[in-house]
Amino acid sequence: MTSDSTTRQEAGITRRLHQLKGDVSFFSDIRRGIEKETVRTDQQGALTQKAHPKALGSPLTHPHITTDFAEGQIEFVTPAFRQSSEALGFLQNLHGFAAGHIADGEMLWGASMPPVLPDESQIKLAHYGSSNAGKLKTLYRTGLANRYGKAMQTISGIHYNFSLPDSFWEELHKAENSTLSFDDFKSEGYFGQIRNVLRHGWMISYLFGSSPAVDKSFVAGRNHHLQSLDSETLYLPWATSLRMSDLGYTSSAQSSLNIRYNSREEYLADLHYALSLQSEEYSQLDASQQINSSVLQLENELYGSIRPKRIHDSLRPLHALCEQGVEYIELRSLDIDPYLPLGLDQNTSHFLDMFLIYCALSSSPDISAHEQSLISRRQTLVAEEGRRPGLKLPMCSGDQSLSSVGSQVIDEMRPLAELLDKANSTDDFSTALEAQSEKLLNTGLTPSARLLADLRQPQRSYRDLIMELSREHMGLFRNTHIDKELQDRLEQMVSTSIARQKQIEAQDSMSFEEFVAAKNKDIKCCCEHVAIQEAC
Repeated sequence: MTSDSTTRQEAGITRRLHQLKGDVSFFSDIRRGIEKETVRTDQQGALTQKAHPKALGSPLTHPHITTDFAEGQIEFVTPAFRQSSEALGFLQNLHGFAAGHIADGEMLWGASMPPVLPDESQIKLAHYGSSNAGKLKTLYRTGLANRYGKAMQTISGIHYNFSLPDSFWEELHKAENSTLSFDDFKSEGYFGQIRNVLRHGWMISYLFGSSPAVDKSFVAGRNHHLQSLDSETLYLPWATSLRMSDLGYTSSAQSSLNIRYNSREEYLADLHYALSLQSEEYSQLDASQQINSSVLQLENELYGSIRPKRIHDSLRPLHALCEQGVEYIELRSLDIDPYLPLGLDQNTSHFLDMFLIYCALSSSPDISAHEQSLISRRQTLVAEEGRRPGLKLPMCSGDQSLSSVGSQVIDEMRPLAELLDKANSTDDFSTALEAQSEKLLNTGLTPSARLLADLRQPQRSYRDLIMELSREHMGLFRNTHIDKELQDRLEQMVSTSIARQKQIEAQDSMSFEEFVAAKNKDIKCCCEHVAIQEAC
């Protein structure tokens, strides 16, 4: 940001809070949902080689329990709730249900960086059955494996889905006398929020980063700059989140895309370009190794800390965003905290709500190429060295200390904490904000610092410490009391999802090769449609 943009942001918050006329009802109707990935392990802390349990239903069609990249990687998906306690409660029940249905001796790994990994050739890709739709999902993962390697794809995290109520955007739309249609105003509001999340996103890695170390099997046969903590564990001494560093979700092909978030039109144009651009490197792979040879096979292959999202059953994500605008945002930068059974808790959720509202209310100028470079440098610096004493962050106005930049953002969030406390008749939001403020003054309070301290005293390997914590969490999950009505619903979802998968398999009317060709034609047509719409 420029030297005066912080002042503009603060002024933007003050102005917009005034426009909302102190009506706290806007903040009691926020929706949030949680997606959490977790790896199944054996008793030795190694990635399981067993198939996804049939007792959990079909990962192709189950609405709440599916798989991510690997067959041994479960993904839990909650609905969107008005109260964070409801979202966390549902997530707890999903963990409890899964704990009672996975194989004896298996554990749910309680950290972002993976457990002990076998040779990459032995990591089994997620399987979704014999239907064309199921085989396409596996082919997509084959493409990911060939492009980025299997080990990187076994990293797990938490995605926080967040939306502000339409009444919030309607009030601002009216107060600002915008000439945009409501849908366009709302979409541009979300893109403004996204730009500010990118600007301040380093705070998520610093405050909640929980992956400063990893088992050595993760980088077997690869060049890296990690240090040895013991014979089995690698780390960086000041790291907060290796998951969000260059060792995590990175891609040399994607790094050159420079996806812009200054408007929906720019974002769609850049995403359209990435879906259309043929990669010279990927063109060397044959058709059985990927869906297509574009830089991105599908929209979801675009890695990033945040995404604009739109739910639509019959349209591609790109097309839906073009036609109907942004419905919610997906924050993807949250590590799994190994000290918390679910990987996050209500304090985490309360802070994320405040942070995301702050980013929506703040003034949000366009991000220049220079600022984008600084944002990328800040993210990498904090991920790898965030707890280094006296660390300074590169800002548009010059280098500034991490603690002072972060504390200024926290100070500007205090009025929001008060409003959210009022809206929910509590003081939980102010309490959550103060807890994060203390971390900026004392790096030892961060989960990454705690993890490294526990690895050193007594000396324990990364695998041993996470297994110890995971066993504790599994005990809690197995003792989770699930309401009988919900238990019955979850059991019904298992049988319904399996029946639905069989129905899909029975309805296939073309060969898989024809299906893939049709899918690629659909991508091409969608891109052409978006290009025409944006040109108009």
